[in-house]
Amino acid sequence: MTVADHAPVDPVAVTPPEEEPGRPGLVTAAVVVWIVLGVLMIGTAVLFAVGLLFGSLDPTTEPIAVVAAMIVLAAAGVGTVVGARRLRDGSRTARIGLTVLGAVLGVVGLVQVTFLGVGGVWFVAFVVGAVLLHLPAARAWFGRSS
Repeated sequence: MTVADHAPVDPVAVTPPEEEPGRPGLVTAAVVVWIVLGVLMIGTAVLFAVGLLFGSLDPTTEPIAVVAAMIVLAAAGVGTVVGARRLRDGSRTARIGLTVLGAVLGVVGLVQVTFLGVGGVWFVAFVVGAVLLHLPAARAWFGRSS
């Protein structure tokens, strides 16, 4: 054995450099939730269009109301998918926008189910998507210096 084989190891030299941590799983889960919700909104707009084209709407519903709902749903769906894709890169603006959307649609869905007795529990998915973006790991990731 040579002296070189027993030379002391400098711990600083073998420590790998600190890298920026990757995207937390919570943020990835939120991205998936928001993309699914955006696609569902777009799909609902398409279903409204099919109902309008084939005349299978409730006779008491005005076609202009259906067209307005289609436009709002399609725009919100596209905005949601775009925002969710921007979340992957750590966009704080997308985080704020989707949080507001989640809060508004969560409240609207809860009111709809509570007072009208119609709708589903989709409002829970919107709230979950917003809450995931504000848990500690996600907050730390979005709060990092860019």
